[in-house]
Amino acid sequence: MRGLLRDELCKQLERPPATERSGPRPWVVFLVGVNGVGKTTTIGKLARAERAAGRSTLMVAADTFRAAAAEQLEVWAGRTGSAFHRGPEGTDPSAVLTDGLRAARGRGYDTVLVDTAGRLHTKGNLMAELAKMSRVAAREIAGAPHETLLVLDATLGGNALAQAREFAKAGASPASC
Repeated sequence: MRGLLRDELCKQLERPPATERSGPRPWVVFLVGVNGVGKTTTIGKLARAERAAGRSTLMVAADTFRAAAAEQLEVWAGRTGSAFHRGPEGTDPSAVLTDGLRAARGRGYDTVLVDTAGRLHTKGNLMAELAKMSRVAAREIAGAPHETLLVLDATLGGNALAQAREFAKAGASPASC
């Protein structure tokens, strides 16, 4: 019985299959979520995995409002050997994203990881900003964003599903949330 239980637990803990990447390069991934849940740190971890898989990565600092957000992402870029793109503080995030995607396409990067500003799902203007970023990405790279990863904190509860729905409505693929 213990052997069966161990086998079943191991099966449940297996990583899901990787998303099949097809179509245009670069593969564009948005990280979204509320403030302080670890989006920037998650980008660092994803960049490390991309490098281990032999893919080149550009990190785009589209959080142009949080103090030191770009600097934190730049540290992760250095740690992971990833390229880094930022705009001036307070700049429209969509403008930074546009420049970053054009640079990624021009330089042949495999993956673009986009660090977005933290936002509550109930703030309509900030969710509209995220939707605009999705439209901008799609205009620059066909099908982008190819993945949208919703980063949630460990205090999951009834609000997590509401957050996922609102982020999906703002441009995140429903399959990603």
